[in-house]
Amino acid sequence: MSKHIIYIGIGTNLENSEIAIRWAERKLAEAFRGEQRFSTPQRTEPIGIDCPRMFTNQVAWVETSVPTTFIRPLLKSLERQFGRKPEDLDKGLVKLDLDLLWMDGEVLRKEDWERDYVQSAVAELS
Repeated sequence: MSKHIIYIGIGTNLENSEIAIRWAERKLAEAFRGEQRFSTPQRTEPIGIDCPRMFTNQVAWVETSVPTTFIRPLLKSLERQFGRKPEDLDKGLVKLDLDLLWMDGEVLRKEDWERDYVQSAVAELS
């Protein structure tokens, strides 16, 4: 099996964001079973969403042998397991957002990847 290096963006705007962040860390560790590192969570203003709540964002660095075709569906499945529903966004609520930002040297979400808080998290993990 080939190994992949990925960066995952983790975000939530729940009032008690610590619960979502710790849950995501635990579930990502279980799902990918390889080596992982997590950046320090950062509080950020909402971007692209009309919401008065601050976000808590974090980045995960993961080495995994999970096939690449399973990674995105796995992240979306974890979001749903935590209780994320499409209609929550209409209320400005993001219970948990898991985005595949980078994989094996390729930036997959350029706009997100270039954000200051992502770059500082990546630098922390390097």
